[in-house]
Amino acid sequence: MSTPLYYHFDWEVLWRFRHELLAAYLTTLALSAAGLGGALVLGVPIGVLATGRRRWPRAIAAVYVEAARDVPLLIHMYFWYLGLSMLRLPSFLCAVLALSMYCGAFIAEVVRSGLQSVPVGQYDAGVALGMKPARVFRLITLPQAMAFVAPSLASVFSQLIKDSSLSSVISVAELTFTAGAIEGATFRTFEAYIGITAFYLMTVTLVTRSAIAVFGGRAYSADLT
Repeated sequence: MSTPLYYHFDWEVLWRFRHELLAAYLTTLALSAAGLGGALVLGVPIGVLATGRRRWPRAIAAVYVEAARDVPLLIHMYFWYLGLSMLRLPSFLCAVLALSMYCGAFIAEVVRSGLQSVPVGQYDAGVALGMKPARVFRLITLPQAMAFVAPSLASVFSQLIKDSSLSSVISVAELTFTAGAIEGATFRTFEAYIGITAFYLMTVTLVTRSAIAVFGGRAYSADLT
């Protein structure tokens, strides 16, 4: 006959470590924002290259996208933190670089699909008006494409916030790392991880709802699996 198990929740643990949890939450937000910025800096130009008429820019873009997104994010983390340990990069910077490289590949695909969704007639009309191709792209094609892909970029950001939890393996003091430290100090596993779950749920929900409010509830198309 099995013995019933009883567990007494002690939520006071979260209050006791409130300062550590707040600092970890701010670190998670900073890490996610920096990772998104890096991913945009990489992904937007690569996405533009992927739609170029010349073969070699498309080849460069394809190699980056496949190499970055086909490797697990955890390997990206270890590459920067352990593989390049001779550089002595801070763990926070290693996590930002890993998130930027990984998520930049998805943003590149989102941008590529957005550019290809703009009707060719828009480009032809701009050229017919006497505008140079580069000016047509900058003032007509790219703004329309970014408007198309904005909901998907919001989805990438939501995923990036959750992916930032993997930076705990390289000792970045974000939410997941801090929950592990609280668990080790108090043996209150459920309270620690339920507590950070609330932080993640609140943040991702806020990002998602904000995107729906801004973009009218259009379905997100980014495939991050």
